[in-house]
Amino acid sequence: MATTPDSLFAAYASPIAHSAGIDPADYDRTPDGLASLLRDTAEDMAPTDQTRQWLQDAAADLDAIARLGDDGAKTQELLDRIDATLYEAKRDLA
Repeated sequence: MATTPDSLFAAYASPIAHSAGIDPADYDRTPDGLASLLRDTAEDMAPTDQTRQWLQDAAADLDAIARLGDDGAKTQELLDRIDATLYEAKRDLA
């Protein structure tokens, strides 16, 4: 099954947002919405926190997906990388 922005939102938005007391329903289920949620979650973390870096990296990749605006191979590669990054972040926040 291919990774999509919607599947990333479904799998990661709630547990990541709730770790910071954020309501994921306040964010659009789009690459831009998920990127904003990740940045807002990372905002209060220490600059040296690895999870903060993972969240910021995933947000930057989501920005790239929004710019690409297609379902090509590069987009899928970025989605898969975001999935792996957010898996680590979610596990670390649990």
